[in-house]
Amino acid sequence: MASVGNHYGGPEPYSTLEVQGVESWNIHGLHDSNKEAVPHPESQYPQPVSTLNAWDNAPKPEASGVDAEATVAREEYNDGNAKKRRCGLSPSTFKIVLAVVILIIIAVIAGGVAGGLSSRSRSSGSPSSGEDPAENVNVLSTSKLTASNFTDARGNVHRHVFFQDPHSSLISRQWDSENRTWTTRNLSRLMAPSTHGAIRPLPGTALACAAADSRWGSLYEVHVWFSEASADQDPDPTVSWLNANDPVGNPDYWTFSPSVLRTWNRTQLAVAWQRCPADNCVGDWILAYQGREGYIRITNASNWDNNTEPVVSASAVSGTASLALLPSLMGTYVHGLTLASQRRPSSIGKTTFIGDWNWKEDDGTILNDVDPLTTRQFAATAMNNWTEALFVALSTDGGVKGARWDGRTAYDAIPRIDFADGEATNFSAIAMTTDATFYGIADDQVWEYAVDTADPSTFRLAGRVYP
Repeated sequence: MASVGNHYGGPEPYSTLEVQGVESWNIHGLHDSNKEAVPHPESQYPQPVSTLNAWDNAPKPEASGVDAEATVAREEYNDGNAKKRRCGLSPSTFKIVLAVVILIIIAVIAGGVAGGLSSRSRSSGSPSSGEDPAENVNVLSTSKLTASNFTDARGNVHRHVFFQDPHSSLISRQWDSENRTWTTRNLSRLMAPSTHGAIRPLPGTALACAAADSRWGSLYEVHVWFSEASADQDPDPTVSWLNANDPVGNPDYWTFSPSVLRTWNRTQLAVAWQRCPADNCVGDWILAYQGREGYIRITNASNWDNNTEPVVSASAVSGTASLALLPSLMGTYVHGLTLASQRRPSSIGKTTFIGDWNWKEDDGTILNDVDPLTTRQFAATAMNNWTEALFVALSTDGGVKGARWDGRTAYDAIPRIDFADGEATNFSAIAMTTDATFYGIADDQVWEYAVDTADPSTFRLAGRVYP
């Protein structure tokens, strides 16, 4: 047994027993699983269309007050012959009343239309409705971003990029290097017919994904994690996830897995697939998150509900700490893990997996001068066949800086990342795959950049991912 200090001064016990990964074992035999599968035909979904109005901010007409009262002068009858009257009024008075009525009707109609459109706009833009208050038409303005990659047995590269649309639906963009095409799938829509019901990721939920490409049994999977509101009205959300157990052969087939993992509200998530040190086993899915006591915790596929291990003490990290989890070399095989977390007062701290489910909590500093108050998110990638690594931090002003691990002893700070040929670089969310590819949300679009591994201070534009 081991322990880490907690808020209350006492140790929190946790298990250091080694467990076996079973999440992917017999992936197509779900009769013993608590997961729910919904098959769907191969399909694509249309791009999101704006539900907002182009003239929401235009000046609205206002009704003008007009005196509608009129009188009839007795002089109209002085000649003894009453003039021709309309609705009991003299012609001149009738014209005045008619003009006033027309003005009032026009003002009421214009004001009603403007008010109705304004009300509809406010309703569509309300965060509680899951719409985007910034009038985005493609990507939720508060959406996070996550990405993963794997190479299949034929050598084709597959990429998955996840984010939320303005309705908070979970969207997947999938890249197939053989066809050189991006395909859009609305996972919220795909899961809606399930007996579980539609998934309901929180607007702006943290997102994390990983891909497996084990040589054992030609295993290829993609998993994505997100936070949902607790069913019992608990203010702290729970973590759920979706699995694509055959993302190449049946990319519309996803299974849902609920969880009872309680997280700190708005906590960030980090996930990695830890390779097995032999070819005859599956490996493990590892999730890092911040529990509501403030600890950074690690859990794995052997028992998502109970096997949670505190690896960084609450006193060492900031609230809603940014996280990144990267597979790394352990000896000559990619079986290690490096966890980057936001440390107090202002740095990226390193926690290292040292085997047998033991972690070295404080294994040095990755990057200094990273203020948690001005930091949105971390991301990480491997370089040069896993011998080097790059960790980056996104600032609230949209800028990105990082640190390069030289594979031996040191982290070299990169104060500023240059985005060559960049169309938009004021990023609101970022992600990286394990093959030195960077993704960022900027100006209602998702962009892809390739890291220059010889000079990782330069990212080169590869193209637009979405729309």
